[in-house]
Amino acid sequence: MVNKLRYPEDEDLRFEEKHKQNVLQAVKKDNVVHLKGAARKKRRKILYSVITAAAIFVVFIVSSYFSPVMAKVAANIPYFSLFIKQEEYKYAIYEVISEVGRDKKYNFNTIDVSVPDREMTISVVGTKAEVKKLKTDVIKNVNAELRAQNFGAYEIRVKQESPDILQPERELTAEEKLNEQKTNELQGKVEEYLKKNNYITPFPPQVRINKIENYMYVSITKTEKREAELEQAMRGLSQPYGGNFKIDIRKSDMTARQQEIRWEEKGLISIIVGGLMENKEFKVKGFSYSFHPLPLQIKVKTSVKSTDSEAKELAERIKNEIDTFIQTDELTKEVRNDPYVVTVYGKDKKKIK
Repeated sequence: MVNKLRYPEDEDLRFEEKHKQNVLQAVKKDNVVHLKGAARKKRRKILYSVITAAAIFVVFIVSSYFSPVMAKVAANIPYFSLFIKQEEYKYAIYEVISEVGRDKKYNFNTIDVSVPDREMTISVVGTKAEVKKLKTDVIKNVNAELRAQNFGAYEIRVKQESPDILQPERELTAEEKLNEQKTNELQGKVEEYLKKNNYITPFPPQVRINKIENYMYVSITKTEKREAELEQAMRGLSQPYGGNFKIDIRKSDMTARQQEIRWEEKGLISIIVGGLMENKEFKVKGFSYSFHPLPLQIKVKTSVKSTDSEAKELAERIKNEIDTFIQTDELTKEVRNDPYVVTVYGKDKKKIK
């Protein structure tokens, strides 16, 4: 099972090597982040845990000075650990902006924030005239609340979004409603059969009944011997719902699936992808991964040729950053013994050796 994540060629957020030099300002005793006044009581439940987790990054962003000793220590902080703090900080900003929208009855649709550049784009749903009228107030009120929460002011771009995007979803036809009901009924019967007969399912079963196909998927362990019996049972269960079902029974390695679950629960793949794509120094243009079969395969595509003079050093740096993150970050304690292989490719699709 292969998952591919593609990101735009140009990414707004940048977290470059030079930014690491200021991060350890957070250990200075006077650099403490507080929520102010009445706003503190109002938002403490929502934001306090995130602000605490991102405290280092808060001071890193607002500090304009650093000592040579601090810079030397900061250079040894793993990149992905800093990236996680940046993401926590960014989502705290999202919450502040969203609450301003709720309080002021602004119809915000999307929010894009570049923390290092201190820039953001907020899309507001409405006509061009409506959004133009609101623009000044949106910028003023958002920045006022960001200052109140010690995030500081940002350069804000307000973008108009057509009201058409908020059109309600199409109502299901009578046939679609009936197919949905049948799907749920058969899904329940499949799950009940599997549980009653002690089948271990690495992945949840799936049933689809629609005008395009009648489909049933069941995942079993690679050591399961009752495959023929299971297929016969699935055909029997599906008979009242049309009978012409495609029965898709697949065997999976439960060890690989358990590793996949561990990594998914911690969001580790998302962190690695996001961190690599955000930092322009890594020159990453594509990413794919697969847990099946073991070991986990992590494949990184860069924008350099495999024969370029910088290619080998770049590939080693990418691998080292991933290895350091997996072996040292608090978030990765439960996966440090999991097998994985990182392979870096050039834009010529050749492995960088």
